[in-house]
Amino acid sequence: MYSIDTNVFIDWWERRYPPDVFPSVQKAMEQLIISKKLFAPMRVREEINDVGSPELKQWAKMNKTIFVQHEEELQEIANKIQFDYPDLIDNTTLEDEADRWIIALAKLHSKDQWIVVTHETPFKKKKKPDRKMYIPDVC
Repeated sequence: MYSIDTNVFIDWWERRYPPDVFPSVQKAMEQLIISKKLFAPMRVREEINDVGSPELKQWAKMNKTIFVQHEEELQEIANKIQFDYPDLIDNTTLEDEADRWIIALAKLHSKDQWIVVTHETPFKKKKKPDRKMYIPDVC
């Protein structure tokens, strides 16, 4: 099972593996969805709606079942992550970024060994980091 970061969807659809060029990647993603192995917190869908292409937004709308609501237990875990790792949050923005929710979703299902999937790199590998901590630093 996978908890997917927004950047994975955007990189897949818009930057690296567009479906019209790499249809096999889209088929693989759809197979993961059908087999109920690919999920993301609702905040990822909101970020896709904020910055994704019209085609990616439409794809997300058609695959809305992969986006998990922020129920109470998930909220508690996400809040604990924010408390334990305050540098994960970009304090220059008012938006609630998806990072803590992505980690929380995997943590919520840790007994099933969920995996966080992101294209982020750790803080130490960033040339111009905009915060002090990223998903790989927490995971």
